[in-house]
Amino acid sequence: MGETMDRGDGLLASKLQNCEKLEIRQGRRGWLQECLCCVTKSSFSYYNGEKEIAQSKEEFSFLCRCCFAPDHAFDMTVHPVEGGDGFLEINRPCKICPAPLKCFCHSEATIFSGEHDLGEIRETCWWSVPQFKVYDHNEEEVYIIQPPTCCDGMCVDCFSEGCPCPHGCCIIPCNIYAGHTPVTNSREPVGRMAKIPKKSFCDTYNETNYYVVEFPEGASVNHKGLLTGASLLINAVYFENSE
Repeated sequence: MGETMDRGDGLLASKLQNCEKLEIRQGRRGWLQECLCCVTKSSFSYYNGEKEIAQSKEEFSFLCRCCFAPDHAFDMTVHPVEGGDGFLEINRPCKICPAPLKCFCHSEATIFSGEHDLGEIRETCWWSVPQFKVYDHNEEEVYIIQPPTCCDGMCVDCFSEGCPCPHGCCIIPCNIYAGHTPVTNSREPVGRMAKIPKKSFCDTYNETNYYVVEFPEGASVNHKGLLTGASLLINAVYFENSE
C-alpha cells in the first residue's frame, strides 16, 4: 500500500520510516483537575521500542474539554524528543461522540505533516460495530478501523484476544483493515491499535494511559503518519476513558 512519493515532512520519515510498532503513553490530567477545569494539558510520549522518539501536548479549550469530553475539539503537534519543529499535526473539531445510526456530525480529524495534508480519519454511519475510515490527501480510502467482529460482522467480538476479564472492554482492540474490504469475519487485519492494560493494581491508579499502534507491513511513511494521527482520535473517544 505504498506510494511513489511521500508528501510528509522529512522529519516524519526520519522518525517513522523504520518503525513497525509505536507505543504511545498519555500523561492524563487527574480527576480533580478535570472536575475543576484546571489549565493543565495532557502530554503524550511516543516510543519506537524502548526509545522515546517524540512528544506532544493536547491543545484545547479547557471549558470545552471539561464539559464536553470526549467530544471536545483539540489540536496537537508532535515534536521530536530532542526539540525542534513539529513533524505531525492533528486537528480534531468538536463533534458528537460516536453512536449508532448517526448520519451527521461524525467524529473526524485531519492530519498534516509540515505544510502537507496527509489525509483524514472519519467516523462512518454504523449500526452495531463502530467504524472509522482513513483517507489520503486524494480522498482515496486507504484503511478501515474498527473492532474485531463475530456473527458475520454484525457484532463486536469481545473475546477476540481471549477472556476480557478482569480488564473488560479496555482490551478490545481496533483492527486496521485495508480500504474497501468487505465486512466479514474471515477478513484479516493488516494492523492494529490496542490499549495496553495496566500491569499491577497500583498502576490502575496512576494517570498514565498506554496504547500501541502496529503499522501494516509495507506501509509508507505517509500512511504511518496518518495512522498515528488517527490513533489519537481513537484514543480520545475510546481508549482514554476505558478503565
